[in-house]
Amino acid sequence: MQSSTNIRLVNLPILFDALHIDTLSADIQAKIARVDACLPQTQCGLCEHPDGCLPYAAAIVLDGEPYNKCVPGGQPVTNAIAQTLDIDTSNTTLTAVPSQWPIDATSERPTEVRAVIREDDCIGCTKCIPACPVDAIVGTGKHMHTIFTDLCTGCELCIAPCPVDCIDLVTIEREISEPERIAEQEDLRQRYHTHLKRVTEQLADTSNSRPVVSMVEAKLNNAASQSLNISESQAKNTIAAAKLRTKIKKLEKQLSVRANDKKQVELESLQAELESLQVAL
Repeated sequence: MQSSTNIRLVNLPILFDALHIDTLSADIQAKIARVDACLPQTQCGLCEHPDGCLPYAAAIVLDGEPYNKCVPGGQPVTNAIAQTLDIDTSNTTLTAVPSQWPIDATSERPTEVRAVIREDDCIGCTKCIPACPVDAIVGTGKHMHTIFTDLCTGCELCIAPCPVDCIDLVTIEREISEPERIAEQEDLRQRYHTHLKRVTEQLADTSNSRPVVSMVEAKLNNAASQSLNISESQAKNTIAAAKLRTKIKKLEKQLSVRANDKKQVELESLQAELESLQVAL
C-alpha cells in the first residue's frame, strides 16, 4: 500500500501544499490515495473543491465530508468510495449528487461530455486556455483556438470564461473497461499535476510575465511530453490551420465588399494550403 501512496501523492504541486499530506501517517496517506483512485480525475470542482479531486479525497478522509458529491462519477463512484472506506451500506446508501446529464445505461454514470469550440466564432482571447486543468486547448492571441477532444475531461471549466459563448458541450458514447478507466484516470491525474507544477513554476519566474498556460509553446511541449496519441507536428498543424481560417475569413469578408484580383488569388492559395493541412491532421 505504501508504494501506491508514493506513486499517487509524492511531489504534489504547490496548490496542494495546504493539505499537508506529507505530515500525515502512512495509513492516512494510503487511505486518501485509495479514495482519490476512485475519483474520475475530471478536476471539475463540482464537488465544491475547485482545486480538484485530491483535495476532495482528503476532505472525505480527514473531515468526514460526504462521499457522494462526485457529479461526473455518479452512483458507481459513490459506491466505490463507500466500499473503499468499509462503510456499511446494507441499511442506508448515499445517493450521488445528480448531474444535469442523463445516466448512461452501460456505465451507470452520467453521460460523458466533451467541449468543442465553434472556431468561426472564436475571437482568440485565450481566456479558455488557463481554465483547462489538463491543457487540452491550443491557440494563441487573436487566433482561433482548438480543443483536443481526446484530452478533454468534460469539466466544463472553459465555458464560463468565454466572452463570446463559442464553446459547446457534446455528449459522447463509448465503452471502456475497468482497467482502461483506471489507466485513463492515472493519465488525467498526472496531466493535471503537470499542469499545476508548470503554472506555479511560471508564476515564480519573474523574468517571464506571461502565464505559461497561455503560451502555445507550453501546449506543444505538454502534448509531446505526455503519453498521448498526439504528436508535436499534429499540434502545430492544428494551430496553423486555425490561423489560416482566420486569414481566409478576413479575405472573404473583404472580397464580399469589393472585388480584388490579387486578394482573390491570395484567398485561393490559402484555401488550398488549408485543405492540404486538413488532410495531414
